[in-house]
Amino acid sequence: MLNKWSVTLLAAMLVLAGCKSEQKPVEEIRPVRTMVVGGALPAAAEVYSGEVKAQHEVPLGFRIPGKIISRAVSVGDTVKKGQVLAQLDAGDVALNATAARAALSSAQAQLAQAKLDYQRSQDLHAQNFVSQAEVDKRQTALISAQKLTEQAKAQVDLANNQASYTQLTADGDGVITQTLAEPGAVVAAGQSVLMLAKAGQYEAVIDVPENRVQAWQPGQKVAVQLWADANRELVGTVSEVAPAADSKTRTFRVKVALPEKNAAALGMTIQVSQVFASKEIPNEISVPMSAVFGKEQMMRVWLVDDKNTVHSQAITVLGHQGQQVRIQGIPAKSIVVTAGVHLLREGQKIKVLPSTQGAQQ
Repeated sequence: MLNKWSVTLLAAMLVLAGCKSEQKPVEEIRPVRTMVVGGALPAAAEVYSGEVKAQHEVPLGFRIPGKIISRAVSVGDTVKKGQVLAQLDAGDVALNATAARAALSSAQAQLAQAKLDYQRSQDLHAQNFVSQAEVDKRQTALISAQKLTEQAKAQVDLANNQASYTQLTADGDGVITQTLAEPGAVVAAGQSVLMLAKAGQYEAVIDVPENRVQAWQPGQKVAVQLWADANRELVGTVSEVAPAADSKTRTFRVKVALPEKNAAALGMTIQVSQVFASKEIPNEISVPMSAVFGKEQMMRVWLVDDKNTVHSQAITVLGHQGQQVRIQGIPAKSIVVTAGVHLLREGQKIKVLPSTQGAQQ
C-alpha cells in the first residue's frame, strides 16, 4: 500500500516539474531615456542680412601694359568664354614683333655663316693649313650662333604671344559685375579692368558676430528669404565659415549656397536664419551624440515603436554641431533612444524613464 502511494506521489512531482520547465523566462525590460525628434520649431530666431553673390567672382586684366582703346562690355552684360571684352593699343606690340623677327633673321644668317666657317676650318686642318686651335675656335662660334638663333626664336614666340595679349577675353561664361578702367586709360600688366561673376551656383553672404559663429557649420541647412519676395523661403546650405574674424568688424564671413541657379539675382538683399518659418527641413534631424552608435559608414540609432519595442535604424551623419549630430534617415517625430543605446538588442522591450526631452529639430 505504501509503495502504491509513493509511486503516485512521484508521478505527480514529475508532472509538476515538467510544467515548470515549460514556462517561458521573463523578458528583461531595459530602462532608457528617449526624445521625440523633428518636432515644433521655436517661433523666433536671429536673422542676418546679406547679399547674393556668385560663388566664383574673378578680376580680369591684361597680361601686358598698354593703353585701352576699346571696351566691348558694360556692367550686367552676359558674356561667353573666349569673348573679347576689351582691346589695347597694339602699335608697340607690333613693333616689338617686327624687331623680334628681324633679330631672328640676323641670327639665322650668322648661324649659316658659322656653319660654313667651321666646315672650311675642318677641311683646311685636314690639309695642315690651320691649327686645331683654329678649328676649335670656329666650332665655338658655331655653337654660339646656334644658341643665339634659339634665343631669337623664343623672342619671336614671345612677341606673337604678346600680340594676342592685347585682347582681354572672358575665361568663362558669366556676367560682368564691375568695370574698373575706361578706354583711354593706361594700365599696368595684371591690373584689374573688369570683374566677372562666373556662371554657376550663387551664394548668400552674411557676417555673423563672434559670439554666434559656433552655431554655424558647413553643411548646415538654413532658411534664406529674399527682401524682394518675403513670402518665398529657400533652403540654403552653409558652404563656408571664415576661419578668422574680419579685422575691422570682428565678424565672421559665412557663405550659404543657394539651391537653385536662378533663385536670385546678383546683388539682391537676403535674410538668413537657422529657423524655418514655413516648413521644417525634410529628412534632416538633430539628435544628441549619445543616441548614435556603430562604426563609420554604418551609424545607427534605436527607434521606439508604439509597443515600446526598439528597432535599429541606419542613418547618414551629415555633421556635428556642439553636442548634437545632424543626421538623415529617420522620419520626423520619431522616438529615439538617447541613453542606454549600447545595452539594447533588436526587438527588446524598453521602459521610458522620466524627464524625457521635448521635441527638437
